[in-house]
Amino acid sequence: MNYPESQLILEEIKKANKVLLNCHRSPDSDSIGSTLAMREVLIDLGKEVEIICPSDELPKNLSYLHGFEFIKTSVDFNKFNYSDFDLFLTLDSSSWDQVTGFKDFVAPKLKIITIDHHVSNPKYGEINLLDGNITSVGELLFWVFEDWRVDIKKDVADCLMAAIIGDTGAFRYPGADERTLQAASELMRLGADKDKAIHVLYRSEPYQLIKFYGEVLSRVQIDEEYKFVWSAIPYDVYEKLDKPSMAKESAASLFTQVVEGTDFGFIALEQEKNKLSISFRSRTGLDTSKISTELGGGGHIYASGARVDGEFNQAVEKVLSVCRKYANKN
Repeated sequence: MNYPESQLILEEIKKANKVLLNCHRSPDSDSIGSTLAMREVLIDLGKEVEIICPSDELPKNLSYLHGFEFIKTSVDFNKFNYSDFDLFLTLDSSSWDQVTGFKDFVAPKLKIITIDHHVSNPKYGEINLLDGNITSVGELLFWVFEDWRVDIKKDVADCLMAAIIGDTGAFRYPGADERTLQAASELMRLGADKDKAIHVLYRSEPYQLIKFYGEVLSRVQIDEEYKFVWSAIPYDVYEKLDKPSMAKESAASLFTQVVEGTDFGFIALEQEKNKLSISFRSRTGLDTSKISTELGGGGHIYASGARVDGEFNQAVEKVLSVCRKYANKN
């Protein structure tokens, strides 16, 4: 048994008739891939399943994953009717804010189970399967499905592979160890297309996203004293570039972990007027989740995020202040 919680979760699933799943706000490949994989497994167990997401758009490059079209977007979690469901299973979501997009969300009166890999997760479910040492929820689910003795089909394998490829940077990030490669190898044996996942995630960038990268690089700054690099994009610029999806996250992964002499970096994007969203990435192992947590967000050492409300320049200054609090000063 890989996780003692696996059996407890399976017992609750067996009791349920209708299960609610989520894709978190601004969902990435791990959120979407792991949720779609879980959906297929639950359907095979005879359950009715619904997936809801607070964001208006999903990354179109992941539309090849089976079940993608069944994700309901633009859902207001404060107004959603939970009464039809027996169980709410949240994946890859470190907080209710990440699940719903609301910092003041009140949890529904429904049995809640969390499966996550963010070290900042406060264990908001009745059952919490949390593994902060694993690369992705996609990898975590591979081992959970092994505990459940699931016969993983190709569609499920593709979903888990996309989740793993996305959250490991195609196995580049620290933490992608022999067990990660073991899981990926087995998924390939079961039919997962590793090359397609890499192609759609890293070699299929829309033109407007490339233009966004140019804007990020034109605004990049380095704090040599506190050893971090950063770039901040205001809403009017983001709007002129047609608001490319996953822009902040992909820019953070590309540019903030490669600058010599730095420990970490961040990309800040005003996705709505007076609402700054920040993606942190660590280069040397400095724990960015501590920065994110103080700003009201969360994550793990090498990748984390937060949101700060307020006027753009003031919000950026707040982020910089907290970064300097946790940075390694020269």
